Amino acid sequence: MHYEQAPSAIAEATEQKTILLIEDNYIFSIIITKTITDYTPYRVIHLAEGSQMMRVIGENKPHLLLLDYDLPGMNGIELYDLVQSTQGQEHIPAIMVSAKPPLDEMAKRHLPGLRKPFGTLELINAIEEALNP
Repeated sequence: MHYEQAPSAIAEATEQKTILLIEDNYIFSIIITKTITDYTPYRVIHLAEGSQMMRVIGENKPHLLLLDYDLPGMNGIELYDLVQSTQGQEHIPAIMVSAKPPLDEMAKRHLPGLRKPFGTLELINAIEEALNP
């Protein structure tokens, strides 16, 4: 599903879903969070690193993960693999957001991605496609 119109017209009737954003760059996290909250009905939970990810997933049951690749500790692929190998969480879709995405690793996992910098509509379309396949 792609939106050619203004993003504010998206999915007014959609139930509020939660997106877990794991992004260590403060500026990108602000931009991504503001874009999602301004142009979609979804709420965002932000983590600057993945160490608390499993606890947050357990407590908040996110509908989508937005994972930066280059993170302190575990990278985005390692975090994705951890979620996918955890019973009851393997259904959570994810999008890799990175200036230097690991394309081979993403292809092996059929993991969609966005190369930074990306536009508002590009982000919104990727989110909608992941949440409404």
